[in-house]
Amino acid sequence: MSKNPIKKGDILKIYTDGAARGNPGPAAFAFLFVHNDEIIHEGSNYIGTATNNTAEYQAIINALKTAERFHRGHLQVYSDSNLAVQQINKKWKINEPHLSKLCSEVYRLCEKYEKVEFFHVGRSNPYIKRCDTLCNERLNAEGF
Repeated sequence: MSKNPIKKGDILKIYTDGAARGNPGPAAFAFLFVHNDEIIHEGSNYIGTATNNTAEYQAIINALKTAERFHRGHLQVYSDSNLAVQQINKKWKINEPHLSKLCSEVYRLCEKYEKVEFFHVGRSNPYIKRCDTLCNERLNAEGF
């Protein structure tokens, strides 16, 4: 991790992924912070038994919690979870109460920043692939 190179007015790009082996099953999340096309921070964690959608939301939540140490300005969050992105962007209805709570936590965390935008990207995105690798490494390390 390099020193914080982010200046006021810059955009911090965040890439997230969640994974569950089984649905529900052992689950993990990962995220990357990218600034000027360079990965400046990455994180991952095991979250126990969860659904894939819960893991995707946890990736976003934990990235937003961590990002405030780097930048409180403009964030762009990228996820390969179309469900999470569309729900957060209020384009899709949330039918599951536990996902509604997680989405509310995302909104609460967004209040700490000047601007937060959410975008869906494909699994072929190289930063999403790196997040996927981190998720799998975490699950492997936990013995799953």
